[in-house]
Amino acid sequence: MAERRPKPRKRVLLGGRIVYQNGDRYFDCSIRDVSESGARILLKPGEPIPSKVYLIETQKRIVHEARVAWNNGREAGLQFLDSFPVASIENKELLYLKRLCP
Repeated sequence: MAERRPKPRKRVLLGGRIVYQNGDRYFDCSIRDVSESGARILLKPGEPIPSKVYLIETQKRIVHEARVAWNNGREAGLQFLDSFPVASIENKELLYLKRLCP
C-alpha cells in the first residue's frame, strides 16, 4: 500500500488532550503516531470529535491546532494547521489552553 502522508509518522504512546468549543469541551486521549504534519489518536468509544480541534501534547507541552482528516469511531487522524508551545500563548482568545494543559 502506498504511503499518502506528506511526512512519515513515528509510532509513539503519548498522553494528549483534545480541546474544542473555546475550552468548554475537552477529553484526554492517547497519541499513537505523530509527525511534523499530523497525528493519529485513540478515542474512547462514543467520544464525539468536531472537525477542528486543539491537540495538547501533555509531555512536551505543545499545542497543535488541527483538523480531523478521518475518524473511524475508535481512532482519528489529525492534520496540524499550526503548532506552538503552551508557554508562548499570549493571545487572550487562547489563554484557556494554558489552563487546560495538565
